[in-house]
Amino acid sequence: MISVIRRFGGIEVSCCGHSILVDPTRRFIDNYDAVLITHGHSDHYTSHVSKARRVIMSGETLRILREFRGLRLGAGVTVAYPNKPIIFDDFSVIPLNAGHVMGSLMYLVEFKHGSVLLTGDMNVEDSIILKGAEPYPDVDILVIESTYGDPSFHFEPRDNVYNDILDLAERTIMKGLKLVLSGFALGKGQELYKLLINNGFNASMDKNVHSLNSILLNISTLHNDSDIIVADIPPRIKSVNDSVIALVTGGAPGGWIRKHVHIQLSSHSDFNGLVDFAVNSRAKRIYTIYGHSEKLARHLRLEYGLNSYPIPNNTLI
Repeated sequence: MISVIRRFGGIEVSCCGHSILVDPTRRFIDNYDAVLITHGHSDHYTSHVSKARRVIMSGETLRILREFRGLRLGAGVTVAYPNKPIIFDDFSVIPLNAGHVMGSLMYLVEFKHGSVLLTGDMNVEDSIILKGAEPYPDVDILVIESTYGDPSFHFEPRDNVYNDILDLAERTIMKGLKLVLSGFALGKGQELYKLLINNGFNASMDKNVHSLNSILLNISTLHNDSDIIVADIPPRIKSVNDSVIALVTGGAPGGWIRKHVHIQLSSHSDFNGLVDFAVNSRAKRIYTIYGHSEKLARHLRLEYGLNSYPIPNNTLI
């Protein structure tokens, strides 16, 4: 029987005497066959992974953790490539595109007696830098993120939001003002920069965005004379009268956003995207994790008759 629980801030999957740990955020005893890291956001790993015997992650995530986060990751790292299985003695790990940020992966773990798909953070919608995640049908267990698993979260089509950003950039420059687009350095930093450059705008970057873009987009030159700045969140830029500051993210912190513009663009799937992914996976069991896990699980259970519940916490099932 496959066991799936939440442990060490991550997800532990065990079957037939084998165990893996996905995205731990606290110290752990390394008695696992492998530790899987889905992507490079700081809430999905702990520096303790540097002591693990075998860690699996994408090449982009490896560079992020080494060169941007400063982790000392050595010979115990296996670089994962989408759709290329990593074979163990009695099970396999198949990395799949997650569509969340550059280097993000889902993991399909196939044992002799069943399969588990773990999405990590994911996005089913294509972006200017990534293809969206696709469900893997007929898995036995799906562990799906639920960051925006509340029915109130419905995002505009990405192309519409892109047009709004470009329109804001043009209007701001025509008024002789500077525009600061502030989003998470990993994710929005690459997406916003590519959107602007691909549409003929010059763009500067703050330190964090530039560091990541040099790793992920191979950009070596830092320009400081542009009217548009792509910045981390919160922006470490003083708000002055000649600047418009726009927060670009799925959710919006209330106090900060009341003073600035909010553009709703997320690296996560919205509610409908999560529901479609879960339904199309045709999983026998579904566990939700992060964010609105109870609401998403309840909706899938009541509206679609699916065997869906929030992931158990440190309790075997």
